[in-house]
Amino acid sequence: MKDNPEFRLRVLMALGFLVGAKVLNVQVPFLFKLAVDWLTTATGNAAALASFTTANSNLIALFATPASLLVGYGIARAGSSAFNELRTAVFSKVALRTIRSVSRKVFSHLHDLDLRYHLSRETGALNRIIDRGSRAINFILSSMVFNVVPTVLEISMVSGILAYNFGAPFAWITSLSVAAYVAFTLTVTQWRTKFRKVMNKADNDANTRAVDSLINYETVKYFNNEAYEAEKYDEFLKNKV
Repeated sequence: MKDNPEFRLRVLMALGFLVGAKVLNVQVPFLFKLAVDWLTTATGNAAALASFTTANSNLIALFATPASLLVGYGIARAGSSAFNELRTAVFSKVALRTIRSVSRKVFSHLHDLDLRYHLSRETGALNRIIDRGSRAINFILSSMVFNVVPTVLEISMVSGILAYNFGAPFAWITSLSVAAYVAFTLTVTQWRTKFRKVMNKADNDANTRAVDSLINYETVKYFNNEAYEAEKYDEFLKNKV
C-alpha cells in the first residue's frame, strides 16, 4: 500500500465507516431508552411528562414525538448496518489484492526451489497449504481490522459512557468482564491449537492421497486398484474425525 494511494484511501475510508458504525451503535440504546421513557410518562401524569421534557430538553428539540424517537432508533440501527456493509465493500479490494500479492510471491518462491524439493514434494498437501494460507490472510485481516479494533473502540466508548453517567465502578466492571472473557478465549485457543494442527495434518494427508491417486489415474486403472485407493483414502479421512 505504500505506493498505492487508492489502497491507502480505501483503508482510511474503511476505518471512517468503522468509527461511524460504532458511534451510531452506541446511540441506539439511548434513543430506545428515551422512546420508552416518553411513552411511559405520557401514559402517566402530566407532571411526570413535564419533568421528563425538562430533563431531556435538548433531545426533545430534535425529536418532537415518541414516533420520531422510534424513527431515529431505526435510522441509527440501519445506519450502523449500512456503515458496516460499506466498510466491508471498500476494504474487500485491499484484502483481495493482499491475498493476490502474497499468493504470487509464494508461487514464485516454489518455482525458485531446487529440483530435490520438487522431486520429493507432496502435491496435494502443498496445494492445501497454499489454499489454507490464502484464506487465513483474509481471516486475519478481517479479524484485526473489523473485530479486534472495533471491539476495543466500542468497549472504550461504552466504558466512558458508563463512567460518566453512573460512576467509575460500572465502567470497571464492564472492562474487567471483557478482559476476563478475552483471557479465557486466548487460553482456550492456545489449548485448541494442538488439536487444530493434528486436524490440518490429517487434512493434508487426505488431500495428498486423493490428488496423487488421481494424477496417477492410468496406473491405478492398469493394476485395477480402484477399491484399494478408495480404502486408503477413507483411512486418511477417518483420521480427520
